[in-house]
Amino acid sequence: MLRVGTPGLCYTVIMLSLDFIRQNPQVVREGLSRRRDPQSIDELLRLAELKRGLVTRCDGLYTALKPLKETVRVAPVERRAELSKQVKAITQDIRQLELQIIDIDTRLQPLLLSLPNIPHPSVKEGDGESTSGDYEVRRWGEPVSLEFEAKPHWELGERLGMIDFEAGTKISGSRFISLKGAGARLERALISFMLDMHTREHGYIEILPPFLVKRSAMIGAGQLPKFEDQAYACTEDELYLNPTAEVPLVEVHSDSILPMGALPIRYVAWTTAFRREAGSASRQTRGLLRLHQFNKVELFQIVAPQDSYTVLDQVLGHAEAVLRDLELPYRVVTLGAPNLPFAAAKTFDLEVWMPGQGRYVEISSVSNCETFQARRTNIKYRPTSGGRVEFVHTVNGSGLAVGRTMAAILETYQQADGTVIIPKVLRPYMGASALSF
Repeated sequence: MLRVGTPGLCYTVIMLSLDFIRQNPQVVREGLSRRRDPQSIDELLRLAELKRGLVTRCDGLYTALKPLKETVRVAPVERRAELSKQVKAITQDIRQLELQIIDIDTRLQPLLLSLPNIPHPSVKEGDGESTSGDYEVRRWGEPVSLEFEAKPHWELGERLGMIDFEAGTKISGSRFISLKGAGARLERALISFMLDMHTREHGYIEILPPFLVKRSAMIGAGQLPKFEDQAYACTEDELYLNPTAEVPLVEVHSDSILPMGALPIRYVAWTTAFRREAGSASRQTRGLLRLHQFNKVELFQIVAPQDSYTVLDQVLGHAEAVLRDLELPYRVVTLGAPNLPFAAAKTFDLEVWMPGQGRYVEISSVSNCETFQARRTNIKYRPTSGGRVEFVHTVNGSGLAVGRTMAAILETYQQADGTVIIPKVLRPYMGASALSF
């Protein structure tokens, strides 16, 4: 369990209950500052204090009302009318206070939901506006240096008849693609390979969740309201197309108390992800790197708080294993506070080497959300028999983004004659050893 504090003050961070914010405003302000998030919590604190005062008054009236009702019951007939008027007056006052509390709660809710998770103390802040605090942890494999001019995957995919950009645009618009022939087979092979590895070797339970989720699920995972403009919504049904399998996997155990011994819970899910990707950098919109619709295999674990940072390293290792088996060089980067995902306390990015572009490209993001999602979805566990329930921690990571993995394979395994060698571990799934014209 993470502990932070100032001299003379030590407390467990619980993200992000109203009581915690009210009692430790400086911790929240520092967390926002480290993220370079400009929002203020002043209005939230003002409303919280106002609510606290109203609740205290309301509780006091309830305390006074109970004996008064008992007095009415046993009072002489001639006094009951007067006492009943007092009961009615207090009841009306309570109702007015409750309406005011409901109004404040309505105003508090969007303010609370807009607050991101607090960065773990090990997460770097960056140097002013110049750096983000991201830093490289390690590398695996040497970046491939080909003896000929390497082509980007979008050129290779079109020449091999695997990726049909024109058909995707014709069907759905820009930044949609259609895979065909060997492209469709390779996508399917990668999904099966990843699921097989994670279920057989890493002990995950495979889940195939719905691709449409409720608004409450999006809020619980931390997607809404922050990323409302990035989501595809079915407004008539109040459903959203999945932006990531993390959303339904968090929701599986919402509003539940997991029994002693149930943790850890490990889920792996393949889903198609849908993202509007408004405002994406133009250099990343070519090919398979930033589409509105793409396939992803997601790793998700629900764990006891004391285990979550060990599990974070474990999930990172599970994602790395996919790249190592595919023999794709990569590096691990720890994200600085300004680049953390909204729900994350700490995040590692896996970046795969793309020879056709001469750079590393993110292919997985692995995060510890601590209790952030558990509080929003109300997932608790009982650590001991008869013990007090606690919120769980959630850890998630891509294992991996399928389209980007295909792109890395095309660029890394391309040959001078334009063919592409299929990685050894995929050949049983593909029934071939190479992709050719």
